[in-house]
Amino acid sequence: MLYQLLRGTAAIALRWYYADIAVQGRERVPRDVPLLVLANHPNALIDPLLVGTAVPRRVLLTAKATLFEHPALALLLRAVGVVPLRRAKDEAHDGAPATPERNAQAFAQVTSALRARSVVLIFPEGISHDDPTLAPLKSGAARMALQAHHEEVPGIRLLPMGLIFEEKERPDSRVLVRIGEALDLDAWLAQHSMADAQELTQTLEAALRAVTLNFASAERAARAVRLARVLVTLAGAPAPVEESPSLDEEAALALRIDAATSALADAPPHLIDAADSLVSSLDTIERELQRRGIRLADVRVSTRLPDAAVFVARESPLILGAGVAVVLGWATHWIPLRVARALALRSLVRDTSRDQPAMRTILFGLSAVVLWYVALFVVLARMGGPFVAVAGLTIIFSAAHALRVGGRRLERALQRARSFLALRGDPSLQPRIVAAVDELLAEALALEQALIARGAPAAERHR
Repeated sequence: MLYQLLRGTAAIALRWYYADIAVQGRERVPRDVPLLVLANHPNALIDPLLVGTAVPRRVLLTAKATLFEHPALALLLRAVGVVPLRRAKDEAHDGAPATPERNAQAFAQVTSALRARSVVLIFPEGISHDDPTLAPLKSGAARMALQAHHEEVPGIRLLPMGLIFEEKERPDSRVLVRIGEALDLDAWLAQHSMADAQELTQTLEAALRAVTLNFASAERAARAVRLARVLVTLAGAPAPVEESPSLDEEAALALRIDAATSALADAPPHLIDAADSLVSSLDTIERELQRRGIRLADVRVSTRLPDAAVFVARESPLILGAGVAVVLGWATHWIPLRVARALALRSLVRDTSRDQPAMRTILFGLSAVVLWYVALFVVLARMGGPFVAVAGLTIIFSAAHALRVGGRRLERALQRARSFLALRGDPSLQPRIVAAVDELLAEALALEQALIARGAPAAERHR
Protein backbone atom coordinates (compact mmCIF):
# COMPACT_ATOMS: atom_id res chain seq x y z
CA MET A 1 0.00 0.00 0.00
CA LEU A 2 2.74 2.45 1.00
CA TYR A 3 4.76 1.54 -2.10
CA GLN A 4 1.80 2.20 -4.41
CA LEU A 5 1.11 5.51 -2.67
CA LEU A 6 4.73 6.63 -3.02
CA ARG A 7 4.87 5.40 -6.62
CA GLY A 8 1.79 7.45 -7.51
CA THR A 9 3.18 10.49 -5.71
CA ALA A 10 6.51 10.10 -7.51
CA ALA A 11 4.77 9.90 -10.88
CA ILE A 12 2.88 13.13 -10.19
CA ALA A 13 6.01 14.91 -8.94
CA LEU A 14 8.08 13.84 -11.95
CA ARG A 15 5.37 14.93 -14.39
CA TRP A 16 5.22 18.29 -12.66
CA TYR A 17 8.96 18.85 -12.86
CA TYR A 18 9.68 17.51 -16.35
CA ALA A 19 7.78 18.53 -19.47
CA ASP A 20 7.85 15.06 -21.02
CA ILE A 21 8.93 11.61 -19.85
CA ALA A 22 9.00 9.11 -22.71
CA VAL A 23 9.54 5.40 -22.06
CA GLN A 24 10.93 3.45 -25.01
CA GLY A 25 10.75 -0.35 -24.93
CA ARG A 26 8.37 -0.87 -22.01
CA GLU A 27 7.21 -4.07 -23.74
CA ARG A 28 10.72 -5.49 -23.18
CA VAL A 29 10.18 -5.73 -19.42
CA PRO A 30 9.79 -9.49 -18.75
CA ARG A 31 6.73 -10.57 -16.78
CA ASP A 32 6.67 -13.05 -13.91
CA VAL A 33 10.41 -13.82 -13.92
CA PRO A 34 13.21 -12.89 -11.48
CA LEU A 35 14.46 -9.60 -12.89
CA LEU A 36 17.55 -7.51 -12.08
CA VAL A 37 17.25 -4.01 -13.58
CA LEU A 38 20.54 -2.21 -14.24
CA ALA A 39 20.33 1.54 -14.84
CA ASN A 40 22.81 4.35 -15.28
CA HIS A 41 22.86 6.89 -12.47
CA PRO A 42 23.01 10.54 -13.62
CA ASN A 43 20.43 12.15 -11.34
CA ALA A 44 20.55 10.98 -7.71
CA LEU A 45 17.18 10.03 -6.19
CA ILE A 46 15.34 11.02 -9.37
CA ASP A 47 16.70 7.87 -11.05
CA PRO A 48 14.97 5.27 -8.83
CA LEU A 49 11.75 7.29 -9.10
CA LEU A 50 11.96 7.10 -12.90
CA VAL A 51 12.67 3.37 -12.90
CA GLY A 52 9.93 2.70 -10.36
CA THR A 53 7.35 4.53 -12.45
CA ALA A 54 8.57 3.14 -15.81
CA VAL A 55 8.57 -0.54 -14.80
CA PRO A 56 5.01 -1.92 -14.52
CA ARG A 57 6.03 -4.22 -11.67
CA ARG A 58 6.89 -3.53 -8.07
CA VAL A 59 10.61 -2.76 -7.80
CA LEU A 60 12.84 -3.58 -4.86
CA LEU A 61 15.29 -0.70 -4.62
CA THR A 62 18.92 -0.79 -3.58
CA ALA A 63 20.72 2.30 -2.30
CA LYS A 64 24.03 3.27 -0.77
CA ALA A 65 24.08 2.53 2.94
CA THR A 66 25.16 6.08 3.81
CA LEU A 67 21.61 7.28 3.04
CA PHE A 68 20.45 5.32 6.08
CA GLU A 69 22.56 7.56 8.32
CA HIS A 70 19.79 10.19 8.15
CA PRO A 71 17.11 9.06 10.65
CA ALA A 72 14.04 10.44 8.85
CA LEU A 73 15.18 9.20 5.45
CA ALA A 74 16.21 5.84 6.90
CA LEU A 75 12.70 5.38 8.32
CA LEU A 76 11.14 5.98 4.91
CA LEU A 77 13.66 3.78 3.08
CA ARG A 78 13.08 0.88 5.45
CA ALA A 79 9.31 1.30 5.20
CA VAL A 80 9.53 0.98 1.41
CA GLY A 81 11.93 -1.96 1.70
CA VAL A 82 15.10 -0.43 0.26
CA VAL A 83 18.16 -2.69 0.54
CA PRO A 84 21.30 -0.85 1.78
CA LEU A 85 24.56 -1.56 -0.05
CA ARG A 86 27.94 -0.85 1.48
CA ARG A 87 30.39 0.45 -1.12
CA ALA A 88 34.11 -0.15 -0.81
CA LYS A 89 34.77 3.57 -0.44
CA ASP A 90 32.23 3.74 2.41
CA GLU A 91 34.21 1.08 4.27
CA ALA A 92 37.46 2.94 3.63
CA HIS A 93 35.89 6.12 4.97
CA ASP A 94 34.94 4.30 8.16
CA GLY A 95 38.45 2.94 8.56
CA ALA A 96 37.34 -0.67 8.11
CA PRO A 97 38.82 -2.99 5.46
CA ALA A 98 36.64 -3.40 2.37
CA THR A 99 35.69 -7.08 2.15
CA PRO A 100 33.14 -8.87 -0.05
CA GLU A 101 31.32 -9.97 3.11
CA ARG A 102 30.27 -6.39 3.87
CA ASN A 103 27.16 -6.90 1.69
CA ALA A 104 26.39 -10.52 2.57
CA GLN A 105 23.02 -9.62 4.09
CA ALA A 106 22.10 -7.39 1.14
CA PHE A 107 23.04 -10.12 -1.34
CA ALA A 108 20.93 -12.60 0.62
CA GLN A 109 17.94 -10.21 0.42
CA VAL A 110 18.41 -9.81 -3.34
CA THR A 111 18.62 -13.57 -3.82
CA SER A 112 15.45 -14.02 -1.77
CA ALA A 113 13.66 -11.40 -3.85
CA LEU A 114 14.77 -13.00 -7.12
CA ARG A 115 13.68 -16.40 -5.86
CA ALA A 116 10.23 -14.87 -5.35
CA ARG A 117 10.33 -13.66 -9.00
CA SER A 118 10.54 -10.02 -7.95
CA VAL A 119 12.23 -7.05 -9.62
CA VAL A 120 15.43 -5.64 -8.10
CA LEU A 121 17.00 -2.34 -9.19
CA ILE A 122 20.72 -1.67 -8.94
CA PHE A 123 22.88 1.17 -10.23
CA PRO A 124 26.07 -0.68 -11.20
CA GLU A 125 28.13 2.50 -11.62
CA GLY A 126 27.99 2.79 -7.84
CA ILE A 127 27.74 6.60 -7.90
CA SER A 128 25.50 9.36 -9.19
CA HIS A 129 27.53 11.72 -11.37
CA ASP A 130 27.52 14.51 -13.98
CA ASP A 131 29.95 12.88 -16.43
CA PRO A 132 28.78 12.73 -20.08
CA THR A 133 29.58 9.01 -20.26
CA LEU A 134 28.87 5.85 -18.31
CA ALA A 135 31.27 5.26 -15.43
CA PRO A 136 33.05 1.87 -15.29
CA LEU A 137 30.65 -0.64 -13.80
CA LYS A 138 31.29 -2.24 -10.43
CA SER A 139 31.00 -6.01 -10.26
CA GLY A 140 28.23 -6.00 -7.63
CA ALA A 141 25.34 -6.53 -10.05
CA ALA A 142 27.08 -9.46 -11.74
CA ARG A 143 27.97 -11.02 -8.38
CA MET A 144 24.37 -10.68 -7.21
CA ALA A 145 23.07 -12.40 -10.32
CA LEU A 146 25.68 -15.18 -10.18
CA GLN A 147 25.10 -15.80 -6.47
CA ALA A 148 21.36 -16.16 -7.04
CA HIS A 149 22.04 -18.50 -9.96
CA HIS A 150 24.44 -20.62 -7.87
CA GLU A 151 21.73 -20.86 -5.22
CA GLU A 152 19.50 -22.39 -7.89
CA VAL A 153 17.26 -19.45 -8.73
CA PRO A 154 16.15 -20.24 -12.31
CA GLY A 155 15.20 -17.93 -15.15
CA ILE A 156 17.02 -14.77 -14.00
CA ARG A 157 16.91 -11.88 -16.48
CA LEU A 158 19.17 -8.80 -16.44
CA LEU A 159 17.55 -5.73 -17.99
CA PRO A 160 19.58 -2.66 -19.07
CA MET A 161 17.79 0.66 -18.69
CA GLY A 162 19.17 4.00 -19.90
CA LEU A 163 18.07 7.28 -18.32
CA ILE A 164 18.66 10.19 -20.70
CA PHE A 165 17.99 13.77 -19.59
CA GLU A 166 17.80 16.82 -21.82
CA GLU A 167 18.92 19.06 -18.94
CA LYS A 168 18.39 17.13 -15.73
CA GLU A 169 18.47 20.15 -13.42
CA ARG A 170 16.08 22.32 -15.47
CA PRO A 171 12.31 22.26 -14.87
CA ASP A 172 10.19 21.64 -18.01
CA SER A 173 13.02 19.77 -19.74
CA ARG A 174 12.56 16.29 -21.20
CA VAL A 175 13.50 12.76 -20.18
CA LEU A 176 13.89 9.58 -22.23
CA VAL A 177 13.90 6.16 -20.58
CA ARG A 178 15.37 3.52 -22.90
CA ILE A 179 14.77 -0.13 -22.03
CA GLY A 180 17.04 -2.61 -23.76
CA GLU A 181 16.80 -6.34 -24.39
CA ALA A 182 16.87 -8.51 -21.28
CA LEU A 183 19.80 -10.90 -20.93
CA ASP A 184 18.82 -14.48 -20.06
CA LEU A 185 21.41 -15.44 -17.45
CA ASP A 186 20.91 -19.21 -17.84
CA ALA A 187 21.42 -19.02 -21.61
CA TRP A 188 24.43 -16.69 -21.25
CA LEU A 189 26.11 -19.01 -18.75
CA ALA A 190 25.47 -21.98 -21.04
CA GLN A 191 27.56 -20.18 -23.66
CA HIS A 192 30.14 -18.88 -21.17
CA SER A 193 30.55 -21.82 -18.81
CA MET A 194 33.88 -20.58 -17.43
CA ALA A 195 32.82 -16.93 -17.09
CA ASP A 196 33.29 -15.02 -13.86
CA ALA A 197 31.72 -11.83 -12.47
CA GLN A 198 34.19 -9.66 -14.36
CA GLU A 199 33.24 -11.10 -17.76
CA LEU A 200 29.53 -10.78 -16.98
CA THR A 201 30.14 -7.18 -15.88
CA GLN A 202 31.75 -6.42 -19.25
CA THR A 203 28.72 -7.87 -21.04
CA LEU A 204 26.37 -5.80 -18.90
CA GLU A 205 28.40 -2.65 -19.49
CA ALA A 206 28.13 -3.10 -23.27
CA ALA A 207 24.36 -3.58 -22.94
CA LEU A 208 24.03 -0.47 -20.77
CA ARG A 209 26.13 1.64 -23.13
CA ALA A 210 23.77 0.66 -25.95
CA VAL A 211 20.84 2.39 -24.23
CA THR A 212 22.67 5.48 -22.94
CA LEU A 213 24.45 8.47 -24.44
CA ASN A 214 28.21 8.39 -24.05
CA PHE A 215 30.44 11.29 -25.06
CA ALA A 216 34.17 11.84 -24.72
CA SER A 217 33.72 15.18 -22.94
CA ALA A 218 31.08 17.54 -21.62
CA GLU A 219 31.89 20.01 -24.40
CA ARG A 220 31.29 17.40 -27.11
CA ALA A 221 28.10 16.31 -25.40
CA ALA A 222 26.73 19.87 -25.27
CA ARG A 223 27.62 20.51 -28.92
CA ALA A 224 26.15 17.24 -30.19
CA VAL A 225 22.94 17.61 -28.21
CA ARG A 226 22.46 21.23 -29.31
CA LEU A 227 23.06 20.45 -32.99
CA ALA A 228 20.77 17.43 -32.80
CA ARG A 229 18.01 19.54 -31.26
CA VAL A 230 18.31 22.16 -34.00
CA LEU A 231 18.53 19.67 -36.88
CA VAL A 232 15.63 17.51 -35.71
CA THR A 233 13.50 20.59 -35.15
CA LEU A 234 14.29 22.06 -38.56
CA ALA A 235 13.94 18.79 -40.49
CA GLY A 236 10.41 17.78 -39.59
CA ALA A 237 6.97 19.26 -40.04
CA PRO A 238 5.75 21.42 -37.15
CA ALA A 239 4.46 19.19 -34.35
CA PRO A 240 0.88 19.81 -33.15
CA VAL A 241 0.87 22.20 -30.23
CA GLU A 242 -0.84 19.57 -28.07
CA GLU A 243 2.19 17.26 -28.40
CA SER A 244 5.40 17.69 -26.43
CA PRO A 245 8.33 16.78 -28.72
CA SER A 246 10.08 13.55 -27.72
CA LEU A 247 13.76 13.33 -26.92
CA ASP A 248 14.15 10.03 -28.80
CA GLU A 249 15.07 11.36 -32.26
CA GLU A 250 17.40 13.98 -30.81
CA ALA A 251 19.25 11.40 -28.71
CA ALA A 252 19.81 9.12 -31.71
CA LEU A 253 20.99 12.02 -33.87
CA ALA A 254 23.27 13.30 -31.11
CA LEU A 255 25.16 10.00 -31.20
CA ARG A 256 25.54 10.27 -34.98
CA ILE A 257 26.82 13.84 -34.63
CA ASP A 258 29.32 12.79 -31.98
CA ALA A 259 30.56 9.94 -34.17
CA ALA A 260 31.07 12.44 -37.00
CA THR A 261 32.80 14.84 -34.60
CA SER A 262 35.19 12.07 -33.58
CA ALA A 263 35.92 11.32 -37.25
CA LEU A 264 36.77 14.99 -37.81
CA ALA A 265 39.87 14.64 -35.64
CA ASP A 266 41.94 13.34 -38.56
CA ALA A 267 39.75 14.52 -41.46
CA PRO A 268 41.21 16.50 -44.38
CA PRO A 269 40.95 20.31 -44.25
CA HIS A 270 38.03 20.57 -46.70
CA LEU A 271 35.80 18.39 -44.47
CA ILE A 272 36.77 20.36 -41.37
CA ASP A 273 35.97 23.61 -43.18
CA ALA A 274 32.62 22.16 -44.30
CA ALA A 275 31.75 21.23 -40.70
CA ASP A 276 32.69 24.70 -39.42
CA SER A 277 30.65 26.34 -42.18
CA LEU A 278 27.64 24.15 -41.37
CA VAL A 279 27.69 25.07 -37.68
CA SER A 280 28.16 28.76 -38.52
CA SER A 281 25.20 28.74 -40.92
CA LEU A 282 22.96 27.03 -38.37
CA ASP A 283 23.93 29.63 -35.78
CA THR A 284 23.10 32.43 -38.22
CA ILE A 285 19.64 31.00 -38.97
CA GLU A 286 18.92 30.44 -35.28
CA ARG A 287 19.91 34.01 -34.37
CA GLU A 288 17.74 35.49 -37.12
CA LEU A 289 14.72 33.48 -36.03
CA GLN A 290 15.22 34.49 -32.41
CA ARG A 291 15.53 38.15 -33.41
CA ARG A 292 12.22 37.96 -35.27
CA GLY A 293 10.46 36.07 -32.46
CA ILE A 294 10.06 32.87 -34.48
CA ARG A 295 10.47 29.51 -32.79
CA LEU A 296 12.67 26.94 -34.52
CA ALA A 297 9.84 24.41 -34.45
CA ASP A 298 7.59 26.81 -36.40
CA VAL A 299 9.85 27.40 -39.41
CA ARG A 300 7.66 25.24 -41.67
CA VAL A 301 4.29 26.23 -40.21
CA SER A 302 1.61 26.97 -42.79
CA THR A 303 1.02 30.67 -43.35
CA ARG A 304 -2.18 30.12 -45.34
CA LEU A 305 -5.15 32.00 -43.88
CA PRO A 306 -7.55 29.00 -44.09
CA ASP A 307 -5.10 26.91 -42.02
CA ALA A 308 -4.75 29.79 -39.58
CA ALA A 309 -8.53 29.98 -39.26
CA VAL A 310 -8.70 26.27 -38.41
CA PHE A 311 -5.93 26.73 -35.83
CA VAL A 312 -7.71 29.69 -34.22
CA ALA A 313 -11.06 27.87 -34.19
CA ARG A 314 -9.49 24.84 -32.52
CA GLU A 315 -7.25 26.59 -30.01
CA SER A 316 -9.30 29.65 -29.02
CA PRO A 317 -11.92 27.80 -26.94
CA LEU A 318 -9.16 25.88 -25.20
CA ILE A 319 -7.22 29.07 -24.54
CA LEU A 320 -10.29 30.83 -23.18
CA GLY A 321 -11.50 27.83 -21.19
CA ALA A 322 -8.18 26.59 -19.88
CA GLY A 323 -6.68 30.04 -19.57
CA VAL A 324 -8.62 30.85 -16.40
CA ALA A 325 -7.77 27.48 -14.84
CA VAL A 326 -4.10 27.83 -15.84
CA VAL A 327 -3.89 31.32 -14.33
CA LEU A 328 -5.61 30.10 -11.16
CA GLY A 329 -3.28 27.10 -10.93
CA TRP A 330 -0.23 29.32 -11.42
CA ALA A 331 -1.40 31.94 -8.90
CA THR A 332 -2.32 29.44 -6.17
CA HIS A 333 0.91 27.43 -6.48
CA TRP A 334 3.43 30.16 -7.24
CA ILE A 335 4.45 30.69 -3.59
CA PRO A 336 5.14 27.05 -2.55
CA LEU A 337 6.86 26.18 -5.85
CA ARG A 338 9.04 29.29 -5.76
CA VAL A 339 9.97 28.59 -2.14
CA ALA A 340 10.87 24.99 -3.03
CA ARG A 341 13.01 26.06 -5.98
CA ALA A 342 14.77 28.75 -3.93
CA LEU A 343 15.60 26.26 -1.18
CA ALA A 344 16.86 23.73 -3.75
CA LEU A 345 19.15 26.24 -5.45
CA ARG A 346 20.37 27.57 -2.13
CA SER A 347 21.59 24.08 -1.24
CA LEU A 348 23.95 24.23 -4.25
CA VAL A 349 26.22 26.47 -2.21
CA ARG A 350 27.32 23.34 -0.33
CA ASP A 351 27.00 20.85 -3.21
CA THR A 352 27.43 22.07 -6.79
CA SER A 353 26.57 18.75 -8.45
CA ARG A 354 23.95 19.06 -11.20
CA ASP A 355 22.17 15.97 -9.87
CA GLN A 356 20.91 17.88 -6.84
CA PRO A 357 18.49 20.64 -8.04
CA ALA A 358 15.77 18.35 -9.46
CA MET A 359 15.82 15.99 -6.49
CA ARG A 360 15.79 18.78 -3.93
CA THR A 361 13.14 20.80 -5.79
CA ILE A 362 10.81 17.78 -5.88
CA LEU A 363 11.40 16.92 -2.22
CA PHE A 364 11.01 20.52 -1.06
CA GLY A 365 8.11 21.02 -3.50
CA LEU A 366 6.11 18.08 -2.16
CA SER A 367 6.59 19.30 1.40
CA ALA A 368 5.82 22.93 0.50
CA VAL A 369 2.66 22.08 -1.48
CA VAL A 370 1.31 19.82 1.29
CA LEU A 371 1.92 22.51 3.92
CA TRP A 372 0.42 25.12 1.59
CA TYR A 373 -2.73 23.03 1.10
CA VAL A 374 -3.07 22.59 4.86
CA ALA A 375 -2.75 26.35 5.36
CA LEU A 376 -5.33 27.04 2.62
CA PHE A 377 -7.71 24.50 4.13
CA VAL A 378 -7.46 26.17 7.55
CA VAL A 379 -8.08 29.63 6.07
CA LEU A 380 -11.01 28.50 3.91
CA ALA A 381 -12.53 26.51 6.77
CA ARG A 382 -12.49 29.54 9.02
CA MET A 383 -14.03 31.70 6.31
CA GLY A 384 -16.76 29.34 5.13
CA GLY A 385 -16.62 26.05 6.99
CA PRO A 386 -15.28 22.59 6.12
CA PHE A 387 -17.48 22.14 3.02
CA VAL A 388 -16.18 25.38 1.49
CA ALA A 389 -12.60 24.37 2.39
CA VAL A 390 -12.91 20.96 0.68
CA ALA A 391 -14.58 22.52 -2.38
CA GLY A 392 -11.93 25.22 -2.55
CA LEU A 393 -9.04 22.75 -2.38
CA THR A 394 -10.71 20.60 -5.04
CA ILE A 395 -10.87 23.59 -7.38
CA ILE A 396 -7.28 24.57 -6.59
CA PHE A 397 -6.03 21.02 -7.18
CA SER A 398 -7.96 20.84 -10.46
CA ALA A 399 -6.42 24.15 -11.49
CA ALA A 400 -2.99 22.73 -10.72
CA HIS A 401 -3.74 19.79 -13.02
CA ALA A 402 -4.89 22.21 -15.72
CA LEU A 403 -1.67 24.16 -15.29
CA ARG A 404 0.35 20.98 -15.74
CA VAL A 405 -1.62 19.65 -18.72
CA GLY A 406 -2.66 22.84 -20.46
CA GLY A 407 -0.05 25.38 -19.47
CA ARG A 408 2.64 24.18 -21.86
CA ARG A 409 0.14 23.73 -24.70
CA LEU A 410 -1.12 27.26 -24.10
CA GLU A 411 2.47 28.56 -24.22
CA ARG A 412 3.19 26.68 -27.48
CA ALA A 413 -0.06 27.90 -29.07
CA LEU A 414 0.70 31.52 -28.27
CA GLN A 415 4.27 31.14 -29.54
CA ARG A 416 3.04 29.56 -32.77
CA ALA A 417 0.64 32.45 -33.26
CA ARG A 418 3.54 34.85 -32.79
CA SER A 419 5.65 32.91 -35.32
CA PHE A 420 2.76 32.91 -37.79
CA LEU A 421 2.36 36.68 -37.57
CA ALA A 422 6.10 37.21 -38.01
CA LEU A 423 6.20 34.98 -41.09
CA ARG A 424 3.09 36.61 -42.55
CA GLY A 425 4.64 40.02 -41.97
CA ASP A 426 7.51 39.22 -44.34
CA PRO A 427 6.28 36.93 -47.17
CA SER A 428 9.82 36.38 -48.46
CA LEU A 429 11.17 35.19 -45.11
CA GLN A 430 9.77 31.65 -44.89
CA PRO A 431 10.71 30.53 -48.44
CA ARG A 432 14.24 31.86 -47.91
CA ILE A 433 14.67 30.24 -44.49
CA VAL A 434 13.19 26.90 -45.58
CA ALA A 435 15.43 26.79 -48.67
CA ALA A 436 18.49 27.55 -46.53
CA VAL A 437 17.47 24.91 -43.99
CA ASP A 438 16.94 22.24 -46.65
CA GLU A 439 20.32 23.04 -48.14
CA LEU A 440 22.01 22.77 -44.74
CA LEU A 441 20.29 19.45 -43.98
CA ALA A 442 21.54 18.05 -47.29
CA GLU A 443 25.04 19.32 -46.52
CA ALA A 444 24.93 17.74 -43.05
CA LEU A 445 23.92 14.36 -44.47
CA ALA A 446 26.62 14.54 -47.17
CA LEU A 447 29.24 15.48 -44.58
CA GLU A 448 28.24 12.56 -42.35
CA GLN A 449 28.43 10.12 -45.27
CA ALA A 450 31.85 11.45 -46.27
CA LEU A 451 33.17 11.00 -42.74
CA ILE A 452 31.69 7.49 -42.47
CA ALA A 453 33.24 6.55 -45.83
CA ARG A 454 36.64 7.73 -44.58
CA GLY A 455 36.28 5.81 -41.33
CA ALA A 456 35.11 2.53 -42.90
CA PRO A 457 38.51 1.41 -44.29
CA ALA A 458 40.19 2.20 -40.96
CA ALA A 459 37.56 0.17 -39.15
CA GLU A 460 38.14 -2.74 -41.54
CA ARG A 461 41.88 -2.60 -40.90
CA HIS A 462 41.35 -2.84 -37.13
CA ARG A 463 39.14 -5.93 -37.30
